[in-house]
Amino acid sequence: MFREIKNIKGLRGIRVYETNWMISGSGICLPGLGIFIHSDIRDQSKERIIQHEYGHFLDYQHGLENDQKVFLGSKLLGFYLLIGIPSLFNLIPMLNRIPLFEGEHRYFWTETRANRLAKEYFGAKIAENFDRYFPSQLP
Repeated sequence: MFREIKNIKGLRGIRVYETNWMISGSGICLPGLGIFIHSDIRDQSKERIIQHEYGHFLDYQHGLENDQKVFLGSKLLGFYLLIGIPSLFNLIPMLNRIPLFEGEHRYFWTETRANRLAKEYFGAKIAENFDRYFPSQLP
């Protein structure tokens, strides 16, 4: 069902779980619950996706250049409404045709923010080929 991955270097404040209860190859950051990745992800791909999802957690914690998203005084609500839902809608066929949610997911603004935050946080310890799979800007 869910298996916690322990002792991940550099991660603080959130737990990481593997599960097969999601789309193969995918991951999601749910502040307050944890980071979840599909159990079929291996080795360097696992490190890259965990670092990317941790970038979303950093966005929840303080935002990009301290522009933390807050809604009704709640950073948790702010993250889910202003970061999580747009990211999810960008993945859903039909909804991603609405101009606010359109574009290739890897270049969607929520994803490039997470990538920038991950790269800043992990620095020289960023996973090999991180930029190839998780760009931090448009091509």
